[in-house]
Parts: sequence; structure tokens; C-alpha cells
Amino acid sequence: MSIDPRHDVASGGTGLFEFWTDQGVPVYLHDMDLVSVEVRPVDQVVVLRFEYTEARWTPAAAEATPVVVMRFEGVAVRWWNQEAGVLGQVGDFEYDGGDGFKLTTYSAVMEFGAARLVVTAEPGRGRG
Repeated sequence: MSIDPRHDVASGGTGLFEFWTDQGVPVYLHDMDLVSVEVRPVDQVVVLRFEYTEARWTPAAAEATPVVVMRFEGVAVRWWNQEAGVLGQVGDFEYDGGDGFKLTTYSAVMEFGAARLVVTAEPGRGRG
């Protein structure tokens, strides 16, 4: 994530819902789908993968790296409710300013605490 105070996680009050990478690529989770959740209880790790799945909602700067991977460490899942099927479009990703997170998608809600977060952007399948 960007450390530029105009574009970091705290800059616009949008938290993890809208921010920029340190390469200046905008990340708009509200225009992305949550495509996978990997939970590693023994390691206390949760890995979330989001992808721009609609070309019209993908910022030009994100076309080469349309997948955002969030790796949370030191995780304690507090609540998780998911309907069967696709995880769906991101509706909201709240951050309490400490260690609390609440992710809401079309068909899932997950609340958890985490000690550390690492965010990376990667090429998508079939993209450059």
C-alpha cells in the first residue's frame, strides 16, 4: 500500500475499501469481486483474493495487475457467514483503526482481528 499520506489507507476515510499501491495503482474494492478465501487456522493466516472481473470497472493503471491479494497474519476470526456459491462483489470493507476488520460481499460477511496485513497486486489469469 502507498505510504503517501494523500493515498494511504487512512487518507480518505475509506480504509481498505479504496487505496493506492506504492506504484500508484488505484485499488477500488467496491469494483472488485472476492474470488477466494484461504484460511490457515494453525498459522493464524487468512488470504483474501480480489479481482477486477469487469473491464469497464478496471482502472487503466490496474489492467496489468488486476488481482489484489491481502494476507492477514495473527488472525482471530470472530464471525463468518457465507451463502453457498460465489463470494461476490465487495460491498464494504470496514477497518476500526486497530486490529478489527469486517468484510461484506454479495453473499458473505466476515469479521476478524489481525495483527498484520500485507497487500500485493498480481497479474490475473489470461492477463499481462
